[in-house]
Amino acid sequence: MKLKVTLACGALLMLLTACARQVKQEAATSEPPASSVIKPVRVSAENRDAAEPALATGGDGTAYIVWVEHQQNKEADVMLAHLDSDGQVLGAPVRVNPKPGKATAWRGDPPTVVVAPDKTVYVGWTARLASEARGNDLYLSASRDGGQTFEPPVKVNDDGKAVGHGMHSLAVGEDGRVYVAWLDERNAQKTMAMGQTGAMQKMEHMESNREVFMAFSTDGGRSFSKNQRIAQEACPCCKTALAAGANGHVYAGWRQVLPGEFRHIAVAASEDGGKTFQSPRIVSDDRWMIAACPVSGPALSVADNGALQVVWYTEGERSTPGLYHAESLDNGKTFSESRPLARGQGRGTPLLLAGGKSGASVVWESNEGGESRVVSVPLYGDEKTANAAPVASGGELPSAAVSGDQLFVGYIARTNERRSIWIVRAKAVA
Repeated sequence: MKLKVTLACGALLMLLTACARQVKQEAATSEPPASSVIKPVRVSAENRDAAEPALATGGDGTAYIVWVEHQQNKEADVMLAHLDSDGQVLGAPVRVNPKPGKATAWRGDPPTVVVAPDKTVYVGWTARLASEARGNDLYLSASRDGGQTFEPPVKVNDDGKAVGHGMHSLAVGEDGRVYVAWLDERNAQKTMAMGQTGAMQKMEHMESNREVFMAFSTDGGRSFSKNQRIAQEACPCCKTALAAGANGHVYAGWRQVLPGEFRHIAVAASEDGGKTFQSPRIVSDDRWMIAACPVSGPALSVADNGALQVVWYTEGERSTPGLYHAESLDNGKTFSESRPLARGQGRGTPLLLAGGKSGASVVWESNEGGESRVVSVPLYGDEKTANAAPVASGGELPSAAVSGDQLFVGYIARTNERRSIWIVRAKAVA
């Protein structure tokens, strides 16, 4: 199955606009209590074009936020800042990529950040190749001094080809093992297709679906295992997801392309720390047929009782457009019937946040009426639903993390066509 590049990205905005539905009225009209959301703090520098935020909590009430500063000539830098428990930046932000301007990112593939049990801060990011060839490499950088300095980055992909390695995800197990998953095109075949006129002079590239690859590190990110392919025919612009549970259980998620251009969320499980994976399982038969890429992957989380939680966006003949939730109680072998979590249009990949005194919650970008804003809602395991609570007006493509009963949310704000990164702290919804 092939996708036209022109459809892969350009059709998304038209599609979502056309398919937009009204978000729950409570989410549309209610405003947060004055004391529930703390005044936003800008973390990116002024006069810089900053985007693609990602957040992780430090385990001590603090948080880390990474983002990408875009420059001319497609140059970019991955930046990291340490935030105190009040959301204020501690010291000056640090550049993660050692060589200035060599990073790369776009809204569907931001950098990733996690904090290990030993307090090591890991950042996953992609880098442009030294030559002019198309493609990138996937790297992991580690800081063992609270984000003040980073060791030389370690390349994760082992193919050595000038192809794409992106839409990556990052997780750390309770034993400190580091997991990375991504979409890979090392085996993709590029073809040419005739234009509608049939004239040879009008040729268009066709873009293949991707394969899902996985690697892990048992030495603190200093080296990685041989890359392992765990799935084929993955939607090429939908982000992967990872979740690490207890006793070596690891889960990888992505959007699978099925015959007929149906695009459904799939999950593969490992019970041996990522050495082997079971056959992928489709989470829900949503019957969403779309010959384009939604740029929206799944969110995964493992509850304290071992249940695997999955949240995703979908449309289709069996689903009203919106966010949906399902869970697996048998380590990813089977999944419950999906249930609606939030009706209406959402942009990007939702965020599923486990833990905290208020339990799990979901954060996403709502686009009701063409206006972007960040909202959150608690995730209940039964049929109980709750109203979405606004977190930030005008925010785009958020990232979030929970520390205790505090919700840290990073997002993009636009001023005169320039983007900047802001952080807001709120009470985790209950």
